[in-house]
Amino acid sequence: MSPTAALRSITLRRFQPGRTFHSSSRAFIKVGDKLPNLDLVESSPGNKVNLSEEIKSGKSLLIGVPAAFSPGCSNSHIPGYLKHKSLKNAGQVFVIAVNDPFVTKAWGESLDPSGNSGIRFLGDPTAKFTKALDLAFDGTAIFGGPRSKRYALEIEDGKVKALHVEPDNTGIAVSTAEKVLGSSDKPATRSSKRLASAAAKEGPPTPLTTSTPMDSEDEFMSGMSSEEDDVLQESDNDDGSADDFGFDEPEPELGFSQKDAMPKKKKTFDINFKVYHPEDIQAQQDDLIDEVNMILDIRKEDAAILLRHFRWNKERLIEDYMDRPKKVLEDAGLGPSATGPPKLEVIPGFMCDICCEDESGLQSFAMKCGHRYCINCYKHYLGQKIKEEGEAARIQCPADGCKRIMDAKSLDLLVTTDLQQRYHELLTRTYVEDKEQLKWCPAPDCENAIECGIKKKDLDRVVPTVACDCKHRFCFGCILADHQPAPCELVKRWLKKCADDSETANWISANTKECPKCNSTIEKNGGCNHMTCRKCKHEFCWMCMGLWSEHGTSWYNCNRFEEKSGSEARDAQAKSRVSLERYLHYYNRYANHEQSAKLDKDIYNKTEKKMIQLQSASGMSWIEVQYLNSASQALQTCRQTLKWTYAFAFYLARNNLTEMFEDNQKDLEMAVEALSEMFEKPVTELAEPKLKVEIMDKTSYCNKRRVILLADTADNLANGVWSWSINF
Repeated sequence: MSPTAALRSITLRRFQPGRTFHSSSRAFIKVGDKLPNLDLVESSPGNKVNLSEEIKSGKSLLIGVPAAFSPGCSNSHIPGYLKHKSLKNAGQVFVIAVNDPFVTKAWGESLDPSGNSGIRFLGDPTAKFTKALDLAFDGTAIFGGPRSKRYALEIEDGKVKALHVEPDNTGIAVSTAEKVLGSSDKPATRSSKRLASAAAKEGPPTPLTTSTPMDSEDEFMSGMSSEEDDVLQESDNDDGSADDFGFDEPEPELGFSQKDAMPKKKKTFDINFKVYHPEDIQAQQDDLIDEVNMILDIRKEDAAILLRHFRWNKERLIEDYMDRPKKVLEDAGLGPSATGPPKLEVIPGFMCDICCEDESGLQSFAMKCGHRYCINCYKHYLGQKIKEEGEAARIQCPADGCKRIMDAKSLDLLVTTDLQQRYHELLTRTYVEDKEQLKWCPAPDCENAIECGIKKKDLDRVVPTVACDCKHRFCFGCILADHQPAPCELVKRWLKKCADDSETANWISANTKECPKCNSTIEKNGGCNHMTCRKCKHEFCWMCMGLWSEHGTSWYNCNRFEEKSGSEARDAQAKSRVSLERYLHYYNRYANHEQSAKLDKDIYNKTEKKMIQLQSASGMSWIEVQYLNSASQALQTCRQTLKWTYAFAFYLARNNLTEMFEDNQKDLEMAVEALSEMFEKPVTELAEPKLKVEIMDKTSYCNKRRVILLADTADNLANGVWSWSINF
């Protein structure tokens, strides 16, 4: 297979729309759709651009590209638009790439130094906007993460007028300036099914030619070693399998047979999981509410309250409701109704029992329980519950002893839009917290939830590491950052050991001695071996801990080898010293890799700068310098793994398996240090082809050694063959 065919095989056959794991298959953005209300960035991270707000009226053109600075994009695709005579008739033109804003800015300035074209270059660093369009593909093998298909969207008055999406993701055929700007009177609107059908009819993409370059993947693939190929197949296996949870995620119809598809190897330490976005979580709740509403023939608001009372266990709710409906309703806070549908009313002669206000025209409100209060008191009560107490699912009637639950429809009549939004956010949080198999991603500002079938009882046999779409990897069992290969209970003990003063006590035991009589801690501050305890006045020998009176004429120069009176004291001190030395051995290495992990952000920033410098100094394309990004990611991931191998080793009992584990650990650490040394070379040396190949080979080797180490420890953990120095 040629390098070009290999690349297209990766980009097409490995594409999996299930990365976000929607309960139904996602579809391309369609003609007539509005753009997603999401921010892109221009020039710098703080300069946000929301296209759904910015292009509400008039004509606009959005051009998506796989990567900034790639030859296909820089030499043919975008220059075609820059030179086209009809560009001025396209309205506002935006080029969007899954890159950071510094890269897209530098790219735009290199293509259009004067800025006369008016084209704006925007970054979509996390691919959130591109994924919302469903125009992303898995480019991990080449680009190190998700990338954008090549496309052009014609926008008119904020809605999609026409789509031009490359059926093979990265080719240059239907999204060229000639096809888009030259045929604007007859827009080539193609749905996702038509695109798939077209791809099937056309057959597999033909090899690249000089007239239709495809982002210099040939150059990248030709320099790739066979070892790197293996790692690329493993690089994105951290995502869960949608099928394991009963969701039908069809493969994209791209016109290839199953036998041609590139199978994803399942590693032994991988687990199945799904990532849910806020809209997915809300859709799940709505589906359950609609189902209960239809089966029990009750209001949707009441169905929601019942489901929350039963912690979203639909089957148990329906079963209990059929057996004893009145008790179920009363227990859930939906007792008998004393009034009609809740509404704001002005009742003549009404006096609020809370504030005793009785002025004419006072608006009041009562839930179905009939307890009526003025709306000012209700607003204050609800504001306190939602804002200060963080309550939403079980807000009861303000009346003393009344257990009637406030429903969402009633609450919307009484509070501001901000409080309504906060109320619904809290309801969503309770949904996730009520589900044993759902947990929130702990990354700052991330609103995604993860579903995983690992039970609490299994945590001593598996380390359930999951990866959110925000790129944060964490343990589903304890919510801490990824700590493979160490089990959760071991991690908990290790962190406690590092955080408390237990090792301070070890140091004291190793560097001081206790009085043999009263056990007071004594530190020697002079050369004399004759010690007198200040507390109990007991006299003993510092060297042998024996009674001083038994030393005869050997005062101040103890030469006795063994004394029964001091052997136990010496043994205790020796054990303490050995324990301290062992702990420090593992802790120092753990702390070293932990410190390196804290520099992840700096390493990434340095990598981005190095890649740009290398492009300028050597004339390499953006894709050609991606090996530095891969090396940086490998360093960070491997150091995180190494960090926890030392905590793991600290609690291991020594046996033959321990020696094998330490050999794997040693191999990985040596490889990481060698790669780190190469990575720190000056930019001038990094441009040398020989060093580039060495870095790529070492990156591949590090990734492979990490997989071997994790697979070995995971297998032994699952089979229960590890021996520990403590009992979990």
